[in-house]
Amino acid sequence: MRLRVAIVVAAAGALLVGLGPLLGLVEPGASAAFLAWPLLLALSLLAPALAFVFAKRGRLGTAAAVLVGPAALAPGRLVLDLQFVADPGLAARPELLRVETLDALAPSAGVWLLLAGHVAAIVAGVLAVRGIGHGDEGTGSHRQGLLTLVLCAGVIAAVGVLMAPFASEDPYLLPHPALDGPVVLLIGGILLAVAAPSTAGFLAGSTDPEFARGGLLGVAAALACVAVPPLVSATVLDQVQFAWGPVLVVVAVITLVALAVPAGRADSGESTDDLRLPALTRLIATSAVLALVAGALALLAAAAPQVEMPFGLRDPSPYPARMLWPAGSLLVALGIGLLLPRAAGWLRPMLTVVWVVIPFAAAGVLDAVFTAVQAADASAGIGAWAAGIAVLFAASAAIIAAIAGAVERDDVDLTEMAMHRMVLVPSLVALLLGAGAFSFPVLTAPDYTAPGVFTDFGTTSWGLVIALAAVVGAAVLAPMCRPPRAAALLCAAALVVAVRVLEFPLTAERLPGSEPGLGLWFGAACVVVLLGTSIAAGRVPRDRQ
Repeated sequence: MRLRVAIVVAAAGALLVGLGPLLGLVEPGASAAFLAWPLLLALSLLAPALAFVFAKRGRLGTAAAVLVGPAALAPGRLVLDLQFVADPGLAARPELLRVETLDALAPSAGVWLLLAGHVAAIVAGVLAVRGIGHGDEGTGSHRQGLLTLVLCAGVIAAVGVLMAPFASEDPYLLPHPALDGPVVLLIGGILLAVAAPSTAGFLAGSTDPEFARGGLLGVAAALACVAVPPLVSATVLDQVQFAWGPVLVVVAVITLVALAVPAGRADSGESTDDLRLPALTRLIATSAVLALVAGALALLAAAAPQVEMPFGLRDPSPYPARMLWPAGSLLVALGIGLLLPRAAGWLRPMLTVVWVVIPFAAAGVLDAVFTAVQAADASAGIGAWAAGIAVLFAASAAIIAAIAGAVERDDVDLTEMAMHRMVLVPSLVALLLGAGAFSFPVLTAPDYTAPGVFTDFGTTSWGLVIALAAVVGAAVLAPMCRPPRAAALLCAAALVVAVRVLEFPLTAERLPGSEPGLGLWFGAACVVVLLGTSIAAGRVPRDRQ
């Protein structure tokens, strides 16, 4: 019964998303650049229609899974559409709206219906999952490498949604890459970029092949709703040209649809309820290769020009780019270490934390590039693109390393695990010191305000937030982990904070009269505490490991 209700709710949400723009999105009224509502309606109905067909055929697991993908991507799409509330003129969505004035516009009823449609998709996904069990029955079988291919397709989609949806000569349609757009579009793009590979990987890893197949089809349908409208806009509008972002997303959609076939195919020679992921060593090797690529791209970004400035203007990116040297070197070192069997077991949990040094370092570079592009009509260089792509490879490496950790824990008895008090107290102290390291500036100078978490929030601040979250997560989880893993997490957190501390010696020369800030001293103390706690965690008696 819940599945039927979920399908009805999903269909109602699709109608709201498709027909909401007919009522108008802004006041005073402005229409779409072309007749797009039939296309939007058809795309929105893809997932509920597939769910209905599978349910009629008795494949309830597949029907439920189809609704999960749209639900997972709905928060990102909802945030993107909130741009019509914040500032409709910056939305750059010709299939929904084309303004022809610089006057302020107010959201109208159509926007709220559009947002309600995304909320309905989330509700439908929750109802679908609760309405039918999965993973306890069935023959969860997967060919070797299937999960890796799904994750690669998800990463391609993530790259695509972060890129500009089209190129335009229309002054009222000015598209931006997610990282160079308004904060609402930035958050929405990041949510989509994270949801695409993680949701696809989670669904592909289901022990129920029918659920895995439906899940991949649902993710593909949701991504099609994001990618197809910009491509159609570029086809029918003279002043709009194709861009690579939607093309990459469509490639990911086609790949996921193709992979849905083997994902739902059970092995004829055996029946097992265990998930047949790629071998643990293969997962670790894959994460190692991705970490190596991420590190190499970060080093390339540090060495290559990040921005091409107009003649006579100073390039603001060289000093922020210096942070990419230690960040890239760490990822390269971890990637090489993970390829060594004896070191892989200890370095694998480290990668799930250390990867954040790439977005931490890249954020400062991208902030400088975005400022130069907006203020001085500069153009991004190969270094900026390499830094952005390095972030995606680093995140993918961490995701696969985390999956490898989950596989590894399947063979470990965790019933005897308890909170280690000798690790708990210093970890909490390190947590507070780490918060200070990333909240306060490590560098002060006259007439200079450093980007921060609570002040002067900008693109650089996102790197600080991500790095701080990783350090906090490691400090919280370490006391509950097995001693070797706790030591690895704490050591990894120390490396992340150490990169923050290196910001002072690497970038202080750019500002006259620069002095160490509070963040530097908090960071140095945090590194000492984390390393000491890591050593203490590794010396727990063998019988407690």
